This record gives sequence, C-alpha cells and structure tokens, in this order.
Amino acid sequence: MSTANPNPNPNPINDVPPPVQMLKLAMGYWVSQACAEVARLDIADRLAGGARPSDELARDVGANPDALYRLLRCCASVGVLHEQAGKRFALTPVGETLRSGGPGSLRDFLIAETAPGHWLPWGRLHEAVMEGQPQTTATLGCDIFTFYSRNPEEAAPFNRAMANLSAIVAGEVAASFDFSSYATLNDVGGGHGGLLATILEKFPRTRGVLFDLPHAIDEARPLFADRGLAPRCELVAGDFFQRVPAADVYLLKAVLHDWDDARATQILKTCRASAAPGAKVLLVEMVVPSHTADGGGSFAPLMDLNMLVMLTGRERTAGEYRALLEASGFRYDRLIPTHSPFAIIEATAV
Repeated sequence: MSTANPNPNPNPINDVPPPVQMLKLAMGYWVSQACAEVARLDIADRLAGGARPSDELARDVGANPDALYRLLRCCASVGVLHEQAGKRFALTPVGETLRSGGPGSLRDFLIAETAPGHWLPWGRLHEAVMEGQPQTTATLGCDIFTFYSRNPEEAAPFNRAMANLSAIVAGEVAASFDFSSYATLNDVGGGHGGLLATILEKFPRTRGVLFDLPHAIDEARPLFADRGLAPRCELVAGDFFQRVPAADVYLLKAVLHDWDDARATQILKTCRASAAPGAKVLLVEMVVPSHTADGGGSFAPLMDLNMLVMLTGRERTAGEYRALLEASGFRYDRLIPTHSPFAIIEATAV
C-alpha cells in the first residue's frame, strides 16, 4: 500500500490563505459602504416582491445603469443579493435585513454608521489611538449628539437604528429575566420606549416608568398609547445624573457604555440613591470577553473601538462592570447571556 499523501497541498481545500483573509479584512469598509448604498436606495424594499432586472431598478432610483449593476453584483458577491440570469437580482436572507422596518431590520444602522457623522471620525482612528480621545470634535466641529441636533437628516436614521437594535434585544431581555414578581420597572435612559413596552406586554402585572430627556419622552408617548400601555406606564423627563424615580428594578440598556468610569459610576449611584435595599439593577450591554482568545465572533471589541472614536465611553468586561456596581452600592449577582450581541448583568442594591 502506498504511503504517499494523496493530497500534496498541506492546506485543506477550504483553508483560506492568510494573505487572502487579510485582503478580505482590508476591503471590509468597501463592503459596508456598498451595503449602505443599497440601503439608501431602498433596493431591498424594491426587491421585496421578487427578482428584478438591474436596469429596471436603475430607472426607479435614477442611477447610472452600469454603475448600479456593478454595485448590485458586488453585494451579490458577499451574500447580500443573489444574481440571476439577465442581470436580475433577488434578496438573500441577509439582504432581507436591509428592508425598512420590521423585526431584524438593520437598514438604518447601515445608513447611520456609514454617514459622515460616523465615517469622518473613523478616518482619524490613528489620532484616537495615539491620544486616547474621541475624534468627533476634530472632524465634525462638535460632539456627535450636537452634530445630530444640527443635522436632522443624519439624526433620523441614527435614531431609527437605535430603535432597531432595541427591537432585536427587547424580546431577548423579556425572555431571559422574570419580571413577574416586581411591581415597578424603571427603564433609565430608555429612549423611545420599545424595550420597556415589550417587557410590559409580556408581564401584565408590572408597571413601568420610562425615564429620559424631555425630547425622548415626547417622542415615546405615541408608542405607549398605540400599544395600549399608557395606563401602566409613567413617562418622566429628567437627568439621570441628578435623580431617577424609585422602582423595584432599574433597567439600563446601552447607557453606561456611553460614559467613562467616573460618569458611569455617577449614574449608578443616582439609581442607588432612590433604590431600596434588595432592588435590582439590570445592565443590558455588550460584554467584552475576558481574554482575547475568547473574542471570536464577539461584537463588543469592535463596538469598544467605536466608542473610543466617537465618545468618551467604552465597552467593558464583566469584571469591570462588577467594579462599577460595587463602587455604587450594588452587589454583582450574575451575567445572563442572550441570543443577541447583548448580555444582561444582574445586581442587587445592598
């Protein structure tokens, strides 16, 4: 019997050589911009009824036919679209996420993350790393939230993107923690209220408090009215650095990651000041794995770099959240994973 290796190639057939892997990484921002342009042109919505020729789509959106075909072909090459004979294109399951609205939509997230408000500061990543400071003021002339207040055309997709993310995680939070034994839930910095509304719908004996800045509260009112939850939810405007309404559970989704340790601790201390012993605090955040070897597939290190570029905040490990909580009068209880990029960190007021 021959002992010769029947496959002289030492690499398995599907083993991509490292230079090719790095090329794919290097071209990553090309892919994100291409997908975002498909989102901006509402291509996914236009394909909702089935495959269509690229020339027909070009007429619909007023684009150059050859250029649009090349864009769609690029997106087909990365699995967002499927190219058929005759330059016809259809949606793939991944491409379905670029349809507007609906569960799992990331259309607005793509638009917001590739627009100037995010794109330009990321062009100064080197400066962010060297200085350890966000680069929004250097590129936009102000912090990102002031920029959005001055540029509503960018603020609108960003706000919808945050609502999309809340929708993705809302069902996971409601399924992962039993709120039935708690009378009052305060969603601190709860934005437009989508997460709180989902929890209240699942736990009909729990009353809610939505606490955020005045403009967010005003925008949230229709949602609770439309979903029949207004009688069970108090909408309160205020500043979570000053005081928050008392509750049995304090829910903070993607709040602490916006702030440095000192400000994050202050937010938690404000919650503790109104909390009775035994009250719960639930942090819904992306959690950085403790070791980089554990980081494959985690979104948290990427989001952490985004926070470095855009804001003074950061993503944190479970141990770092434990330290913030214990410095603020809470006992760290456990980390609850979900089927989403977010985890729930549970703690108790002591």
